[in-house]
Amino acid sequence: MQYELVLFDLGGVVVDVESDRLMHQVSQLVGHSFEDVQAAVFHQDFMEPFEMGRMSPQAYYEQLQARLGLPWSYERFVEAWNGIFTENLDVTQIMGRLRARHTLIALSNTNTLHAEWIRRSMPSLAAFHDWIISCDVGLRKPDPRIYQLALERAGARAERTVYIDDRPELVEAGRSMGMKAVRFENSRQLEQDLQSIGLNL
Repeated sequence: MQYELVLFDLGGVVVDVESDRLMHQVSQLVGHSFEDVQAAVFHQDFMEPFEMGRMSPQAYYEQLQARLGLPWSYERFVEAWNGIFTENLDVTQIMGRLRARHTLIALSNTNTLHAEWIRRSMPSLAAFHDWIISCDVGLRKPDPRIYQLALERAGARAERTVYIDDRPELVEAGRSMGMKAVRFENSRQLEQDLQSIGLNL
């Protein structure tokens, strides 16, 4: 099979995420349990609209302030909120090798603050030909429409597309669209899996 398009999830694949460190930091600061902080941060009523571009960063911050008694200024919140990422250099090197022969697209559920910070702070991610981010398009994985949008934007067919994600349910969603879906565990495994399906690295 000759593949045309490779879709990469961001968090947990292209970038490493240390969200637990932020939760512990906030927990100690506000005197709530780790679980309570986590529940507030990922509360569906706030995180989903935030990740779909229907809630502003300021409004999300105010929700956390109200629920947790967070004493940080908005600026301090943004700094901590964005401080959880590091580039997975092994994966971005793989991307660089793939780029010459394949269209690469970032396909991610994330919010405006994280999306802007990642794009600004990691120059090697210029390897992506396009970015399809939930907060920009108003759709989130595993909604089939966001996968379809990626195919349409790239002018590619599902059977000629490889989709890489770390979350099993999202891998399965991509597979159900007819894509060759690969679950990311580590960079060595990813490289082996991509070679096994015929991608030239």
